[in-house]
Parts: sequence; structure tokens; C-alpha cells
Amino acid sequence: MKGKKEKKRWGLILFIIFIMVGTSVSFVFFGFSGASELVKYNGIKFVHYPDRWEAKIRGKTAAFSFLPNEVDDIAFKDAARLTGKLEIDATYDSNSTYKEAIALAQHQMVLTLAQYDIFVRKGFTANNTFSLPVITCSDATQNVPVVYFRNGNMTAIYSENNCIIAEADTNENFIRAKDRILYGILGVMG
Repeated sequence: MKGKKEKKRWGLILFIIFIMVGTSVSFVFFGFSGASELVKYNGIKFVHYPDRWEAKIRGKTAAFSFLPNEVDDIAFKDAARLTGKLEIDATYDSNSTYKEAIALAQHQMVLTLAQYDIFVRKGFTANNTFSLPVITCSDATQNVPVVYFRNGNMTAIYSENNCIIAEADTNENFIRAKDRILYGILGVMG
């Protein structure tokens, strides 16, 4: 009887040791970050995390929701209007059907472009209760362009003078448009 108990105890001890060693080995080989996938695009390595893709671009880490090949169907010919700027203004209609997705897109733009010392000033196209500035396409200049997120019948990015208009028809497509704009600014996509 005593021998069976001792065998069970040793079995349990060995099982615990196996779990501890296995867990330690997995952290050494797979890291603590939870990264699960790696994709290359034009020589840039994108690492997937549960909530984002990250890439080292020009020596700094940039975060995206979509890979470049997932937004390449969105034409953006005027990315040069946004490159090399110290400030970019971003605006939308406060009563937009997609206001939550647009606010998220603006916030993600702020976080990503801050890594590259580009200030993004957020606002609305009309007076608002949030005390944010009123920014419209008529405020766009060559030095401070405006990105205007607005509802559309399809997803498209185009320019009118120094105003970049990003139209979309779903929450997801506003985030895709934001990533396409970021890829253009950072030179990942032309």
C-alpha cells in the first residue's frame, strides 16, 4: 500500500517537473510576447500579435490592423502630400454613422505617427461638445494637410487640393483606409 502511494507521489512530482520545464522551454523558444505569425512585405517583417500587426519601419515600431496586401485594393495616389509633414490634421463629422470606428482610426494614427515625430491634431467638421477644434478641408494647407474621414458608398482615398478624403462604407473599411494612409506616409506602399 505504501509503495502505491509513493509511486503516485513520484508520478505527480515528475508530471509537475515536466510541465515546468516545458513551459520554460516554450518561453525561451517562442518568447513572452504572444506573437504568433510572421509575414514579409517588400522586405519589411510584420509580426502578428492578438490585436495588431507590428513592423520596424525606418528603425521604429509601427502598429497596424491590416497587412499591406489586405489594403492594396484601396488606391492612394497622393501619399506624397502627407509625407515629410510635422503636423497632419484629421477630422470627421461628429454625427457620422461610423463615428466610433473613425475615432479609433484617428487614435491609431496618432499613436503610430507619434513614433515618427508627426503630430496629428484631431477635430470635427463642425462645432462640437468635445471642445475639439473645427477642422474642414478649407483649412488644409501644403504644410498642414487635412485627412477627412467621411461616409461613402465604397472605400476610397483621394485628394482635393491639400485635403485627403478617406471614404468608407463600414467600420472595418475606415480602419483599412487608415492603414492604407499610414502605409503611404511611411513609404511601405506607393
